[in-house]
Amino acid sequence: MTSQQSFTDPEIQKCPFPFYDKLREEQPVFHDPETGHYVLTRYEDVRKALVSHSVLSNKTPYLGDRWTPQANEIMEKGGWLPMDTLVSNDLPEHRTYRTLVDKVFTTGKVKGLEPRIGEIIDELIDDFIDRKEIDFLADFAVPLPMYVIAEQLGVRREDREMFKRWSNMAVETTGPVTPERELELAHIMVEMQQYMAIEIERVRTEPNDMLLSRLVNLDTEGRNLTNQELQSLIFQILVAGNETTTTTLASGMRLMIDRPDLAEQVHADPSRAKALGEEALRVATPLQCLWRTALEDVQFGDVTIPAGAIVEVRFGAANRDPAQFSCPAEVDLERKNATSHLAFSAGIHLCIGNQLARGELRMAFEALTQRLRNFRYSRGEDSCVPLEGYTPYGLQTLWMSFDRR
Repeated sequence: MTSQQSFTDPEIQKCPFPFYDKLREEQPVFHDPETGHYVLTRYEDVRKALVSHSVLSNKTPYLGDRWTPQANEIMEKGGWLPMDTLVSNDLPEHRTYRTLVDKVFTTGKVKGLEPRIGEIIDELIDDFIDRKEIDFLADFAVPLPMYVIAEQLGVRREDREMFKRWSNMAVETTGPVTPERELELAHIMVEMQQYMAIEIERVRTEPNDMLLSRLVNLDTEGRNLTNQELQSLIFQILVAGNETTTTTLASGMRLMIDRPDLAEQVHADPSRAKALGEEALRVATPLQCLWRTALEDVQFGDVTIPAGAIVEVRFGAANRDPAQFSCPAEVDLERKNATSHLAFSAGIHLCIGNQLARGELRMAFEALTQRLRNFRYSRGEDSCVPLEGYTPYGLQTLWMSFDRR
């Protein structure tokens, strides 16, 4: 029975979509028996929750400064305590930080990165184009967004593997972890903070046009952001500018392997690369859920969620709701409302890196389909290894082959 199932089940986490379909029909506001969360699966309810910031708070046990005292002690002694700035903050404080970061992530600034993004894409393809087999994650999907955002944060080329470790840590902290693992993550956080502190001081004295420098040297009401504020924002930019793009690149390639016509459509009309990116975000939403705390009793459908309860907004379920998207499990490069998906959230908490992610996806799918063809799995059933965890969805390994055009 549905009432006995839970999103804590690793098998459901690997492929949650049948469970989503069942819940939307039978229990669209699902009280998970293991976590106690109220889980929303219908598009209408998820979108309502995302814009109801006066009654649903982003301050939850899973985001922001709600670490254990032991973890906080590790960070206080070795670095900086986490604080609420963007993802884990509410109005009016959230507006202050969002306004500042929006100045850094302007459309013009993101557009200005495209020549460099194109160079990185071509370099990565050049490195593997003559090989018989690649792991698409290791050889393309991981390094592309990592190199882009690492350069913007001042991370040296030789330190990129460390940066990936920090990025993995940032994503892992968005979900439930054991107390023991939380202490390990706190030590990794301090390692990142100490590295970034050196870069922060460098661009204070020698400003440049990189994202980090623009953030560090912003004038906010007569002052610059403190190191604690900067560390918090950098931490969140790791997720916004890196992990979601990596996961969606791999999901998009998997879609093209399963449906070769998609790659041929994009090759024939490169403008469709944008649509492929949007559909990959929709059908294989990289971050399946986030949370809110009910500040008061709130009604969804015929269920009253009590004040203090944790509400789980399931982006992945909303993005496959047939009430919003016709034939939702199918990839349709001519879908008229493709961009109305909620993979980047909505409202005041719309992902700050969405323009950068969309640009990287579009450029990557266009280049891959122009230079390569006949994408195929190279290790049969062992080609794909799924991600594990409560919130992410996608692959950690994708072994594949291809032909040159």
